[in-house]
Amino acid sequence: MYLSMKVSIAIPTYNRKNKLKRLLNSISESTFKDYEIIVVDDASTDGTESMIKEEYPYVKYIKHEKPTLVAKSRNDAIEASEGDYIFFIDDDNVIERNTIEELVKFIESHEEVGTVAPVTCYYSSPDTVMYAGAILSRFMRRTISLYSGFPCKSLEGKVVEVDIFANSYMFRNEAIKKAGLIPWIRIPWNVEDGYLQYKIKKLGYKNVTLGSARVYHDVDIKERVRRYNEMRLYYAIKSKIVFHRDLDPLPEKTTFFLSLPIYLTYWIYVANKAGRGIRGVKAVVQGMVDGLFNVEKNRYI
Repeated sequence: MYLSMKVSIAIPTYNRKNKLKRLLNSISESTFKDYEIIVVDDASTDGTESMIKEEYPYVKYIKHEKPTLVAKSRNDAIEASEGDYIFFIDDDNVIERNTIEELVKFIESHEEVGTVAPVTCYYSSPDTVMYAGAILSRFMRRTISLYSGFPCKSLEGKVVEVDIFANSYMFRNEAIKKAGLIPWIRIPWNVEDGYLQYKIKKLGYKNVTLGSARVYHDVDIKERVRRYNEMRLYYAIKSKIVFHRDLDPLPEKTTFFLSLPIYLTYWIYVANKAGRGIRGVKAVVQGMVDGLFNVEKNRYI
């Protein structure tokens, strides 16, 4: 029965033509065939458009005239989708042949599930878990990643209930219709996908990671804090403030805001550890100020 359920595979992209091509080729090897592919290009300048049109003419291609960051790309893919389920995956991944099939089988047989995600393993270290979803701590509302560093195959057969995901996940389309789109101007990047996932969970659905499904994310396993440039530092704190202000009940919201000095100290530490100096510190402070004052503006730092 599940094989008749169409999936929309949604891929936001920006200037990663070669990695996007590798992902599209891995999708073509999928055991699940009833899908459409939607690529939303956030104004790439590296020839992504011509590559898609020449080599993948079956792809539904949407291009922004200017960069808007990823939340708008996710919304555009949702609005263009025709599937019963929407599988989002970032462009720097590859998938196993049975990943989509496993996700569809599971969500189709569990009506209580709103979002199901594969385990994310490192592309460069394929037996190491990068990410298997996250939970939010009760008081500080810290984002706690689950199973990072575990062997990927050790999660085979496990179903892990979580709060939010990153990188790749499959939505039940009807759950998105109930939750609404991402408020992309207010939370354009960093936990923008978690915002929608957590709204879906608040509607009474479950969000789960499926241990039998895997994707491989092509990021440097040793990169850690070095990836935090000024813009990433800015949105790390601003988006988290927007998330918890909008979605937490009053007790959790209160304890989160009481914890903000700790977050500020932590992200200033990260800015210095990443070698961003005074510019990084300014980005963190600006992110906190804009988050607290609910500034609705995309900043490119």
